[in-house]
Amino acid sequence: MDRKIIVLKFGGFAVSTGENIKRICAIVKKEREKHKVVVTVSALYGVTDKLVEISEKISNLPAIAVEDAAKNFYDEILALHCKTAKECITDEKILKEVIEKITALLEKLRITLIGVGYLEEINPKFMDYVVSFGEKMSVYVISGALKDANIKAVPLTGYEAGIITDSNFSHAKPLPIINETIRKNLMPLIEENNVPVVAGFISADIKGTATTLGRGGSDYTAALLAKHLDAVEVQIIKDVEGVLSADPKIVPNAKLLKELSYAEAMDLALFGAKVMYSKMIEPAMDAKIPVRVKSIFKPDDEGTVIVKNEEIIDRIVKAVTMMKDITVVNIKGVGMAETPGIIGKIFSELGNKGINIVMVSGSSESNLSIVVKKSDVGRTLEIINQASNSGVRKVEVMENVRIIAVIGAGMAGSRGVAAKIFKIVADNDASIIMIAQGSSEVNISFVVEEKFSEDIVKAIHREFVEK
Repeated sequence: MDRKIIVLKFGGFAVSTGENIKRICAIVKKEREKHKVVVTVSALYGVTDKLVEISEKISNLPAIAVEDAAKNFYDEILALHCKTAKECITDEKILKEVIEKITALLEKLRITLIGVGYLEEINPKFMDYVVSFGEKMSVYVISGALKDANIKAVPLTGYEAGIITDSNFSHAKPLPIINETIRKNLMPLIEENNVPVVAGFISADIKGTATTLGRGGSDYTAALLAKHLDAVEVQIIKDVEGVLSADPKIVPNAKLLKELSYAEAMDLALFGAKVMYSKMIEPAMDAKIPVRVKSIFKPDDEGTVIVKNEEIIDRIVKAVTMMKDITVVNIKGVGMAETPGIIGKIFSELGNKGINIVMVSGSSESNLSIVVKKSDVGRTLEIINQASNSGVRKVEVMENVRIIAVIGAGMAGSRGVAAKIFKIVADNDASIIMIAQGSSEVNISFVVEEKFSEDIVKAIHREFVEK
């Protein structure tokens, strides 16, 4: 039987302990009975955050404290990886080899951190290099555990797997050449019955300089591999049972969604659903590959499958999600209408600076509202203020707001949905600050004050999902 390829991505809490890594081995072993398997992994749980923290900390230390800080960090991360490896690898020879590889990587990292501590300077290129160590170490632990379970496994960086990007450090984009390099690099290994264990999130540019794919990069890696290997499915395996109809911290009786369309999943991810990331949907959608989100603790459950065709169900609305840590920026000025291209120039400059516009709404050419992440507000205002000579007369910032997105393929063509939603908002004594409907017609999203947001989410869920 000619077995098809499946890509399994493990991240977050799924790679937090040796016990969970044993679960990974069991899942891979079972999948290999039906498919050729490619594995993508994140760094061990919490390691990426630690790498970012030490980079920022060490660049601000006095020179006399730099070497001790680098050595302390080396010891902490080595201890974590050794402990995890010992929990999931019993063969002494394999364990010794894994620890030696990780120790060598950490020595490189220690020297790098000392250098940046003395230079007192960090930049995106340096940060990409430092955070790449998390995944580089985790692939050794997980491939070692697979070998310990008698599964032939080969640890690879994203670059070694064929993911080559541009040089936009911290949010690099894959180059067209990956159409060839991924198959060229991985198919010989797969055909020899190996399981490639690919470091997610990290990649490299054409010169081999480390780059990263940005937030959700490990999921994106998995989807890219699935697309270019003609996989039958990509699975995102985490510590949750699938995609839910709302955040269970807000709505305790949120329901598991058995099926979503690509459009529904992308909108859910864009507007706050943390279980997946929007950019990983695109490669799967291009290749019409199903994406399945499921739990490492319930590997036999179906989870949530994301496919091309929307499942039109009795409920018009499938899910309600909420996006936090955002700010509304209102741009006003009669002169904008008389200055061709000014809005385009502002948007272009925001894009060049890596600032994502989450939502946009305008009542006329002279009034425009955009939503950006709270962390991007300062740079956004700088760019807009530079355009003040081109018709922008006033800029207002609204904080303490949240986006609520109501999502469901059944909304397309259904009458009265928006009216019901807005009545719920009014019944909660709130006002809508901004509103937008996606071109896919599977979502209505709007901005309200933070203090009303959770009650509105609960009320919409009760009205549309629970009834």
